Amino acid sequence: SGKSVLANFVSESTEGICSYSPTQGVRILEYEKPNLNANKGAGCRFELWDCSGDQKFETCWPALMKDSHGVIIIFNPELPSHLKEIEMWYSCFVQQQPLLDSQCLLVAHHKPGSAGDTESLSL
Repeated sequence: SGKSVLANFVSESTEGICSYSPTQGVRILEYEKPNLNANKGAGCRFELWDCSGDQKFETCWPALMKDSHGVIIIFNPELPSHLKEIEMWYSCFVQQQPLLDSQCLLVAHHKPGSAGDTESLSL
């Protein structure tokens, strides 16, 4: 669904930008945003945990959820299986944690080049 692509974009990382390799467990991206407006102009350091969507890593989820401050759930709206999966992710990562809905962002993302692309865009 493009989770790593969006994680790279948010963190301004170029890691693995040209090749696809499914995330194994979790990939932690650390980055800093200087002069953040929401923080009175002070900088802020972030850890973005890019978690695999593969349920074979479900035993790792409690460790991934510990002390989280927010959750971004990314899904492909063209895949019917993702609609059921987002309910499971929301239940595990938001409802079972002390997180408010305001700390959760749901992103529908169509990964360019995936099935369903009918036109080619040139830049």
